[in-house]
Amino acid sequence: TTGWGATTALSVTVAGGIATAALTPGQSFDRDAVVLIAGETPGALNGEARVLSTGAAFITWATSAPDGVATGTITIKYAPQTSWEKVFSATNKAVYRSTDVTGNRHYLRVDDTGTTAARVRGFETMTDVDTGTGPFPTDAQMSGGGYWWKSSAANANANRYMIFCDEKAIIIAIAPGSGANASYLSAPARGFGDFLNLAISGDAWGTVLSAAAANLSAFNVAALDSAISSGVNGFCASPRAFSGLGSSVLGDSLPFTGMINIGSGACDYLGPAPSPISGKIHVSKLFLKPSGAGNPPRSGTPGVYYIPQNNVTAVLSWGDKLELSGSLAGKMMVAIGTSQSGTSAPTGVYLVDLTGPWR
Repeated sequence: TTGWGATTALSVTVAGGIATAALTPGQSFDRDAVVLIAGETPGALNGEARVLSTGAAFITWATSAPDGVATGTITIKYAPQTSWEKVFSATNKAVYRSTDVTGNRHYLRVDDTGTTAARVRGFETMTDVDTGTGPFPTDAQMSGGGYWWKSSAANANANRYMIFCDEKAIIIAIAPGSGANASYLSAPARGFGDFLNLAISGDAWGTVLSAAAANLSAFNVAALDSAISSGVNGFCASPRAFSGLGSSVLGDSLPFTGMINIGSGACDYLGPAPSPISGKIHVSKLFLKPSGAGNPPRSGTPGVYYIPQNNVTAVLSWGDKLELSGSLAGKMMVAIGTSQSGTSAPTGVYLVDLTGPWR
């Protein structure tokens, strides 16, 4: 990818190792996001940097550039992820895959022709933007593939979203109702890529696509943050079973600690958050297992953490950052709201790891 959200800074000033870019009001970047700076001369500011602080019309980042007012036409954008490539494209369509040669390198096809949702499907191989073999899901599982919801209505209103990735997996969280109502910040985690192998020998068919169906009132089914199994309203699909036999198989997303069929942050397994005893918010990793009773975990979910407590929406909101402790000390995570409906306020919250590595 080439990055996105490009804007031209009105000015950039460096003082004491901190660069401050003044931006057009309404243009900014999320704190802790990695941005790419270009166009400064002689070039000490150019390159990737992590945003330290942000406002409605500025961002700051650490730099080794000397103090003073920077010169040049300085552009800033979310940094490109060079571990992913756009293999094929056509009008409102594109096919992506990881460039990491140690991964499965299956294909993600995105058809963005629709006004409110993009159609998504994985393939084992592809020869052009419309032709591939080994689709997951199959038409029998969900005709035409799944949906990544962009908006609850066909209008020009902006909706909140976040995208995260490493070299082998993409996590996308879109709140399709937020353009209609600022409180509708429900954005279950969807995504694509290689999950964390639980098999010592690896899993050549363990690529996962998580997507919703056409029902926006049940769009958290089989989201990567939930404990809600694949079904008619959503799925996690892999190209084949672990054995390598057959075709697309469905999987269920579950936390290692928590309850089945209850979303992150709405689960009372460990009581309310924060705990009245420890004062902590607890988190659990998630895993994927083949759908059906008695099947063992197949892979771990990269980057996403489940909260096996309730009352979380009272203490965490969209974009809140948490510094973790214990075995996860040193990690920074961001909170994202989730619920069953895309046109409601969140009933729960999950976390995404901003620090990494995910694997």
